[in-house]
Amino acid sequence: MKKAIFWVFVVLLALPNAGLAENNNPPTNCDIDSYIAPVVEIEQINDHLSMSWNQIDHDNLAGYKVVISKDDSTPVYPANGYLRWITDTNITSYSINNSSAYRSGDFGGYLESGEDYYFSVTAVYDCGGTRTSVAGNVLESVYPGNVQDDEDDTNDDDDDHDTSNIAPATPEVTITSSENGTLLSWKKIDDDRFNGYKVVASKSNTKPKYPTDGYLKYITDDDVTSYLINNSSAYRNGDFGQYFKEGELYYFSVTALYSTGKIAGNAISAAYEGPEHKVVIKPDVDPLIEMERNAEKLRNSNLGDILAELQELRSIIKEQQNELKYLRGLVNDIASLNQEVRDSLNQFITYGVDENTKKLGEGERAAVIHSYKSAFNKLPETDEELTDAIKIANGRWPSKTSEEAEHRAKVEFKKIYLRDADTDHPNDNAAVTVMAYGLRQKAENRNLDSEREGIKTFKYIYGHTPDTTEEWNIMQAVTYSGATR
Repeated sequence: MKKAIFWVFVVLLALPNAGLAENNNPPTNCDIDSYIAPVVEIEQINDHLSMSWNQIDHDNLAGYKVVISKDDSTPVYPANGYLRWITDTNITSYSINNSSAYRSGDFGGYLESGEDYYFSVTAVYDCGGTRTSVAGNVLESVYPGNVQDDEDDTNDDDDDHDTSNIAPATPEVTITSSENGTLLSWKKIDDDRFNGYKVVASKSNTKPKYPTDGYLKYITDDDVTSYLINNSSAYRNGDFGQYFKEGELYYFSVTALYSTGKIAGNAISAAYEGPEHKVVIKPDVDPLIEMERNAEKLRNSNLGDILAELQELRSIIKEQQNELKYLRGLVNDIASLNQEVRDSLNQFITYGVDENTKKLGEGERAAVIHSYKSAFNKLPETDEELTDAIKIANGRWPSKTSEEAEHRAKVEFKKIYLRDADTDHPNDNAAVTVMAYGLRQKAENRNLDSEREGIKTFKYIYGHTPDTTEEWNIMQAVTYSGATR
């Protein structure tokens, strides 16, 4: 029996995870630095592959995901799907023989004989509902050729929390009423496909649901399982106006949003006993203050409020794709990045925070984060730093400055305009600032004809078309700053 042990290269990654079993006795030590990556080996044994890894002794370990990819040399769960979900942490091996279909991969359900693939194991940790995936080393191997087994995988006891082949759960809603308001509570949904909750109500429909009956609150955190209705927020697209009236009867419910559709929970009829809405005349909000508020929402995981304003629904799949496509390229060791910061940046790239950043598109929003990192040698993490990133995306000067970035911009300015920049002149100052910090032109003000001319000018000076984010920033400065030779 011939065995061949293949070469190994280590890639440590950590990605946000979803859809794991709830830990009934959550551990108190949530130090992700203590989480261990699997060390994986693979052997070719006749017509199948045998994967094995070291046993991990950690209180937070929830299980292992066996992952494979045809094209991604750094496969990790959940971004690359999985072959097997192993919740018995004493199991440290798995035979890959086409007896089970692969889920959400880039090569279909089964491996093909003679084809080359990348193999790894992701350790999944769960600390009080906070889930972290740590990918082990990756091994490249040819699948030797066991054919697909079309029989049902009846012994699928290790997929006890895989939801890909079962119906999504229906929210189970209860209500408690008091003078403080109407408290809706529901049982937590633990599902890979979960995208959020919508709190709904109706005056006439005995079975209200989203989107038919509008909604009051959009909640994207699956750990949030209650909401107090107290007239502090306006209802959207309902049949009773924007606010509830004391003593009147309403039908309340919660709709769960999944990547596969929407499921309305049970409806409960109750009289609203909470406070009346107080009319407050809101002053015009300074755009800079609004940017600060949006940064705070990002940092505090109030994604539902942002998506409600943008009239968007959450897509976990898009977030996972963008983390792989954009965010991973910004971080040398993504495992070292705080989970809250990682979520904030990924959500900004995926959705934006206002109408202008929404119109920019994912690539431009990712370029904003890249420009911030290039200028300040770090990613935006605090409220103030996220505010500066949002300012940059909206064409505003950031509050923080970088002498190093501005010096580089002045060097490029002289190469372009054959003179030193006069920063007291508004056009020169604009050119230096755009090149230093990557200020984006507002979506409605972009002129593609002017940008084409800007690209020609860039190519004339540098001998090639813009390639990097920094070079595109130079092109933007040439096109829009108004600086001249």
